[in-house]
Amino acid sequence: MMTRNREKILMSLIIIGLIGISGCRAALAPTTPHPPTASATLTPTSTTTHTPTPTQTTTPAHTITPRPSNTPTVTTTPYPSVSPTPPPTQVTPRPAVLFPYEDINGKLVDWSYIHVTQMGFNRLDEVNDLWAFMAFQLLDRAIYQRNFTFLSETITVYYLNVAHEFNGEMMQMQLVLGGTSGANIAIDDIPAGGTAYVQVQVRDSQEDFAPYVTHRDANRAYENREDSYPLLFLKDLQTMLPELPDEIILLADHPILIPPDDWPQIKLDMQRVSYLAARYHPFFEIDAYDRLSDQSDFAYALRDHILHGWHMQEGLYAYSSQTLIIIKND
Repeated sequence: MMTRNREKILMSLIIIGLIGISGCRAALAPTTPHPPTASATLTPTSTTTHTPTPTQTTTPAHTITPRPSNTPTVTTTPYPSVSPTPPPTQVTPRPAVLFPYEDINGKLVDWSYIHVTQMGFNRLDEVNDLWAFMAFQLLDRAIYQRNFTFLSETITVYYLNVAHEFNGEMMQMQLVLGGTSGANIAIDDIPAGGTAYVQVQVRDSQEDFAPYVTHRDANRAYENREDSYPLLFLKDLQTMLPELPDEIILLADHPILIPPDDWPQIKLDMQRVSYLAARYHPFFEIDAYDRLSDQSDFAYALRDHILHGWHMQEGLYAYSSQTLIIIKND
């Protein structure tokens, strides 16, 4: 019995041992990898990255400042205007009537007539010396006056109420005859001397008009032209105007551009002689120190109109008469 029990115990131990060895082998056996389970993989979203690309600029390598061209530019700033002083009595309009008349060159003398009588150039071939005869329509038969100040002195300016045709349009202007020192000086009260006179000649329509010859002879020394171009008192001209016929043409010759080298002498003449100050004033810019700083916008605009046919900007302008020719058609 004892032997059987030992045998059972021995058999149990053997069985337990075999089971243990099988377990160890199972534990040491290589494990077979399982295939990966398909899982939802998040793929990165395609985000477009905008890389700045170089932008081509239109700025040129060298900026060129255009030179002034011959194209007229319209400015909103008007030229300096002149204001009339009403005469003591009411003036009745009496516009002059145009009649057929030609100069010695066969050019029609109408309200737009302009003839260059002198022209000079500087070293750059720019016109800096310009005179011209201009024709005017007399609008009434009075002599007007206004005041202006030059070198702290007030000067009375005497002028005619006239019109000139610029590019098909009649524009009212003042035709300056002269001036005298003082404010609001009546013509009858002008002191004796050069300021009381105006160089004027009255001609019949049968007489020839040679602009250049007239300019040349009128600008000779006084002793050589006294007979041909008499000096008339302003008060006598004032009396004569209403007596002239309706058909008359005024022709006035005066410098428009003056060489800069002559400006010091011009200023000295304006300072000494009041009627020269009155006549030259419309053609110059005068600074705060009473210096002739430049020629006026009107002078340059008139130059461009005469030489290039440019339009004149609207305004009330003053032309001057160093020599006045009155042509009448009786």
